[in-house]
Amino acid sequence: MSPTRIAKQNQAIEDVIATTQNEGEQIDAIAKIRGWFRPGEDSIFYPTIQDCLNEKIDKNEAVSKLCSSIDENINAAKLDDVNFMDLWYSIIHSAKRLKFCMGDHVCSHARLLDLLKAFKFHSIPNNTTYNYLYHEMIDFTMACRSAYNDSPVPHNGFIAAERSAWANLNFFYARITQEKIQDLSLYAIFALRTALEEPPTDDDDAEATPAQQCDTDLPAAAAWIQGCGDDLFRKEQDLTPSDPKQGNSARGGALWTGTPGFTKARWALWKERFVTLADMPDVEESTRTVARDAVEAMERSETYAHMR
Repeated sequence: MSPTRIAKQNQAIEDVIATTQNEGEQIDAIAKIRGWFRPGEDSIFYPTIQDCLNEKIDKNEAVSKLCSSIDENINAAKLDDVNFMDLWYSIIHSAKRLKFCMGDHVCSHARLLDLLKAFKFHSIPNNTTYNYLYHEMIDFTMACRSAYNDSPVPHNGFIAAERSAWANLNFFYARITQEKIQDLSLYAIFALRTALEEPPTDDDDAEATPAQQCDTDLPAAAAWIQGCGDDLFRKEQDLTPSDPKQGNSARGGALWTGTPGFTKARWALWKERFVTLADMPDVEESTRTVARDAVEAMERSETYAHMR
């Protein structure tokens, strides 16, 4: 994307942000202006999801509304008429609007996760043969992969609401993984590699300072520790590709030259980098807090693993 186009987008975003303090509305505007993967303007799914999150309807009613038209199309052998991508983008965009929090056993995304789990285990009345269409969550991983391209855009720093949406998305993926809904753990490596294994760029022509890069990347990485730290610590997985032509998605950044995948040594590096970056000059105080909280969460995960 050209700097001129980014500048125009940012100005349009700033104009909207000036009219509302509601971060969810700000994220809605950013999604539209940036062209994020998001629910369609005429989505039949997004209003129902929002009604559930706003407690206008309960989970069961929401699932019934979401599944009724899908069930009808399945029974009529018209599966191609179901816009699963719009459903998933409706859920993912909703997750971006929820400020991530994990403390005192309260999860900010719990209601959305409960809705997603109920959808996954929905049973089609009088036609259970096709329940697998729900259980496999058709196209969900594709939607997650596409949505992950909508990372914050640097231009004289980053827009706060865009940073927030990015951290919220990573937290949602982390909770999906921890709750065993789908295994999205590879995205943990993406987030942690960017934040902790690649030293912030200090070039004169960079669109964000090292501190601004940390303010954006560290919360997204910390979201994985808060949302899925116990599983990540226990996870031992060598993801070295069997065919070099496949690429190496789990590769390390500049500071990690070990096994591509999940290892205790890589976990130790992540923890060490959180400690270091928490004291980086010029980062926001909220970033320092998030990094230190991540270190504490990692230590709890280590202790919990030894007690099991």
